[in-house]
Amino acid sequence: MQELFSYRYKWVTDLSRLGRNNAMTAFYSEIFFPDRDVRLIALNDSIDTGKGENEIMAFKSVINEYYAKDISRKIKSAYMAQALKGNFAGAHAPYGYTKSPEDKHKLIIDEEAAAVVRRMFQMAADGMGTHQIARIIADEKIYIPTMYKYFKLGYKSNQFDENFPYDWRTTTVKRILESRVYAGDVVSHKQGTKSFKNQKVVRYPESEWIIVENQHEPLVGRDMFEKVQKLIKLKKKANSTGIINIFHGILKCADCNSNMTYHAYNDRSGRVGGTYLCNKYRHGSAEIQRKTCTAHYIPYVNVYGATLAHLNMLIAANLSPEDIMRKLQSDTDDGASVKTAKKALDKLKHRNGELDRIIRKIVEQNALGEITPATFGKLYSGYQTEQEEVVKKISTLEAGFTADNQDKENARRFAEQLRKYTHMEELTRDIILDLIDKIIVYEATGDHREGTRRQDIEFHHRFIGMLPESVCSL
Repeated sequence: MQELFSYRYKWVTDLSRLGRNNAMTAFYSEIFFPDRDVRLIALNDSIDTGKGENEIMAFKSVINEYYAKDISRKIKSAYMAQALKGNFAGAHAPYGYTKSPEDKHKLIIDEEAAAVVRRMFQMAADGMGTHQIARIIADEKIYIPTMYKYFKLGYKSNQFDENFPYDWRTTTVKRILESRVYAGDVVSHKQGTKSFKNQKVVRYPESEWIIVENQHEPLVGRDMFEKVQKLIKLKKKANSTGIINIFHGILKCADCNSNMTYHAYNDRSGRVGGTYLCNKYRHGSAEIQRKTCTAHYIPYVNVYGATLAHLNMLIAANLSPEDIMRKLQSDTDDGASVKTAKKALDKLKHRNGELDRIIRKIVEQNALGEITPATFGKLYSGYQTEQEEVVKKISTLEAGFTADNQDKENARRFAEQLRKYTHMEELTRDIILDLIDKIIVYEATGDHREGTRRQDIEFHHRFIGMLPESVCSL
């Protein structure tokens, strides 16, 4: 018995304790251990490489890996089901919330921290940058989230440092302002491991995130949240004339889609003004300019005047959500076509159910020997192909109805934003961000000196995009 525990032996209760990775288990048992004269013994599996009792080892190793893979799949499936339900699955509630005592997957507001979060959003909406917000809150000696959780919940994180309890950083503020949890949403599936064999954490692209809206009480309204998202993505630079560029980040070049750069000036008569140029054109060399883009030159006053007139026109029209939907829809997209599409969807769903029953029936007939294999193959292939086509058509129609419902909701939101304003005498940054998503600037045609210069700009509104009256010629 003493010999069993010498350094030349490796014993385990069963092979799964050595590992559940078939390739690695095979490497150690067939290469690594034999090269070093190590004898592998798995007691419960009756495996002893010293006696040649290892015929079953390859099969056991495959089964062990399959078991680990199956468990991993089931765990991921359970997490995915929770995510799709909109349940919060984090170890700790985000700053400003706490977990509900009745249901740990639901968030309730922590009023003390929530007041700080609301204030951050308000400061950001008022035009403050993340660095400025961080400095103000730090100067007021408000505990950072990790310190707050330590005193409130007794939770001590790895990044906890008692020497800097008020060290609010720009990245912390930005992370809070960008988190959709404060608009009432639960976002899951943002990261995961490569596989059950490789536990390296990878971040998934935003298009693969699972987002379930309106799962708990929001700390800020949806409109404020979206406004802040737009503001924190824009770099703010002061200009020498003191003019506030209310169109910052809004004007886009029609040809290269880059931002239009604002240039302020004082002319010889002392007048203060500004112009816009395509950013790619302005920062390229002469050779690059000819290859990439043109100036798209447009004066600030022209954009300002056209935008003011356009928005006043929309306000005067007193558009309802139904009016907006009619403007967005084509002439052929009327109520009759929607009814026809719904009837077609009902028929397709009915046929899909029939095909399920037919396929199940012929599978049973084949299993009982009531039809020949050749007949079964022909029938099964035909019905399977038809069902795949039916499912594709169903998905297309359902996606159309989903898009139509989203369009109606967007029309309602834009009409609601529009009703906030009456006839305007001047524009402000807040008005622009409330109503305009972007303004596309086209290159001018003709000659200014000959009076033939013409330049188009195109208004894209928040939520709804372009309307029929969205193009303005200057």
